[in-house]
Amino acid sequence: MLTSAVLLALTAAQGHASGGALKLEQAAYDVLNYDIAIRVDPAKKTLSGTTIMEAKTVIPTGTILLDLDDPYTVASVSEGRTVLRYERLKGAIRVFFPLSKQPGDPIRVSIAYSGTPHVAKNAPWDGGIMWAKTPSGADWVSVALQGAGADLIFPCKDHPSDRPDKATMRLTVPDPLIAVGPGKLEKTTKNAGGTTTFDWHMPLPINNYSLVFNAAPYTLVKDSIKSVGGQTMPIHYYVLPENKDKAPKLIEEQKKYLAFMEKYCGPFPFRTVKLGIVETPHLGMEHSTAIAYGNRYRFAADGYDWLLLHEFGHEWWANLVANADWRDMWIHEGFQSFLDTFYIEQIRGKEAYFAGMKGRRQRVRNAAPVAPREETSSESYGGDIYDKGALILHSLRYLIGEEAFLRSIRRMAYPTPESEKFADGRALRLVTTDDYLTIASREAGRDLSWFFEVYLRQAKLPVLKTSAADGVLTLQWEVPGGLPFPMPVDVVVGGKTVRVPMMGGKGSVPYSGAVPVVDPNGWVLRG
Repeated sequence: MLTSAVLLALTAAQGHASGGALKLEQAAYDVLNYDIAIRVDPAKKTLSGTTIMEAKTVIPTGTILLDLDDPYTVASVSEGRTVLRYERLKGAIRVFFPLSKQPGDPIRVSIAYSGTPHVAKNAPWDGGIMWAKTPSGADWVSVALQGAGADLIFPCKDHPSDRPDKATMRLTVPDPLIAVGPGKLEKTTKNAGGTTTFDWHMPLPINNYSLVFNAAPYTLVKDSIKSVGGQTMPIHYYVLPENKDKAPKLIEEQKKYLAFMEKYCGPFPFRTVKLGIVETPHLGMEHSTAIAYGNRYRFAADGYDWLLLHEFGHEWWANLVANADWRDMWIHEGFQSFLDTFYIEQIRGKEAYFAGMKGRRQRVRNAAPVAPREETSSESYGGDIYDKGALILHSLRYLIGEEAFLRSIRRMAYPTPESEKFADGRALRLVTTDDYLTIASREAGRDLSWFFEVYLRQAKLPVLKTSAADGVLTLQWEVPGGLPFPMPVDVVVGGKTVRVPMMGGKGSVPYSGAVPVVDPNGWVLRG
């Protein structure tokens, strides 16, 4: 998502969260496809539509649960021509089948519904819909769902562990609005009554919270660029007419970010679909193939737009590689936050990188583990998944060295060089923190379990105690729970930097003259 400047109270205000422990009636099926038809009425501020969910049964069951936010009324539930009995629960629908579904049996449930959707109070930090106006006074509709969940706008299995293999959104809006969804625009249909339906198809796996739409009297600005994967892909920017003249500069910046991300993380994952940007009334979000951009063209002097880079980078760290549970959300945010600052190093130098990391250190709260072992809902993660996550990677870079670290980043994105060639969805996968532990340990040539245990699995940071006497500087780690932590430390002695090994959590270095300076560049994250 966005920025660590504001802690993610994503759903606490509205008491709604995605994820959590799967119930048997959810675990019993694997979603294959959503076909989502939504009619948007900005005048009445309502949504109505029909969602068809196709799935495969994996556990024998006579019922399934789908999530749907409380404001919606369900009109009907059916499977083909068979009307199905259903029970409307708080935040959910229980669907009953005439006969139990067996493993491998197809499910194709159609749900018609309507209602007044939840309005986001502070999008995108909380989920919901935004009924806004463009500078010219036209309707401007936007949706952000991360954390709160996709069931705020359509019935679904709202859990990060089950993203559909493909999806279609058929969006009907009043003229002259243009509705933008994920993937490719396959058809536009003019309807009676002054509305138009835009059919968008996403042919690759997609996170539920990326199944959103934006609508405004957009102007489409087109460009193209060649991916390192070999494909020439379209760049589509849906911009407000008032800002059309700003679009070329934004797209040129986007091309720089593409080159950077492909250099270090591998080919753009959606190069057979498009590189898409949509102007939004909220700050931004990582919606796959249609990232939301609302930073109002606040470029730095060198052209840098932090928001554009951050959301675009999530095409790798959220949309290519997605956490299987919210407890591993740091993989989305920590990896991209690190890369945001690493990009600063590429354009402004190493000192700017160090300054950026020191700035991140000031925002770390240590309120909870970055990657707790227990299952969590999206309510449970805070700002540390950004800054602390980035700083953990920063310290890992120091520990295992530049080459091994950069290899670990790339292999976390694409596990093998062969997988970098996949453009048909096979490269997209769900991951856990243990996946990165395995990859980083392999690239480093040593077991890094101790590093991950201290930094990711518990909240408090290690503290470095130092003392200087009789020409010897002594260093010792104090670690919560007495956990092993042989983290080396840079010390400047007589104008030269030496790396002090800390086997057993202790180390020392002789000196003469001034007391040595410990870790001057702030490589090691500590309390």
